[in-house]
Amino acid sequence: MDFNERVIPGVTANFQFKESLARYEFAKRCFGKNAKVIDIGCGTGYGSAVLGEKYEVTAIDNNNEAIEYANKHYSKKARFLKANATTLPFEDSKFDAACSFEVIEHLKDTHKFMKEVHRVLRPGGKFILSTPNKFFHSTGDKLKSPYHIKEYTAEELGHLLNKYFKTVGIKSQTKSKRAKTALKDFMASQKARERFVVSDILRIRKIIPQAFKEKVWKCLGGLFGRKSQENLETRDFPIKPGNLSKAEYFVAVCKK
Repeated sequence: MDFNERVIPGVTANFQFKESLARYEFAKRCFGKNAKVIDIGCGTGYGSAVLGEKYEVTAIDNNNEAIEYANKHYSKKARFLKANATTLPFEDSKFDAACSFEVIEHLKDTHKFMKEVHRVLRPGGKFILSTPNKFFHSTGDKLKSPYHIKEYTAEELGHLLNKYFKTVGIKSQTKSKRAKTALKDFMASQKARERFVVSDILRIRKIIPQAFKEKVWKCLGGLFGRKSQENLETRDFPIKPGNLSKAEYFVAVCKK
């Protein structure tokens, strides 16, 4: 799997993992008792498993490796299927709630996606979506991520969602002070690693045993704030009403 774009527990940096997990913990508090939930674009399934502690969850993704990983690790918490977000293989009004985190920015046909989400939700059902704030993550029309097709401003996202849902409320997800420090430390450790690789012109690292290289990398991590990473919690990535211009990610709560 491409861990540059997919969150993989134990592989992805902790600040990114906890930031993503915070969205699922937020959704876990939002749906009604005994709700049937669909998680669209579930990735490796860690978040679907969180929802599965409280709800009946069906989760879909279009990536074979992600679904295999999810079924291997979380099949007791949710049902995982390979499917496309724009052609959901379910009957009308099947689910009480839906969520889709960091998906819409990857899609070419967002209107087809919205129509499908609306179709599979029962009347009055809730839909929670997250996506990066274009103003925070990119400059002008140039997107930083090679994986994204379109990023949204708060106004653009609200305009899209209001076409399909009766009520739409957009919240802001940000980082706490210590989460910002952890990110800074993480970037410093990445630069240290890059310098180590660039300086190894004789490619000695290729003949060093893997276990030893891992110890070296762990030491580098310790020098550049590994502890600040490990101490992060989902509360360091709050989701709440506020100034959307300062949001790093938008989290929209919609009702059919």
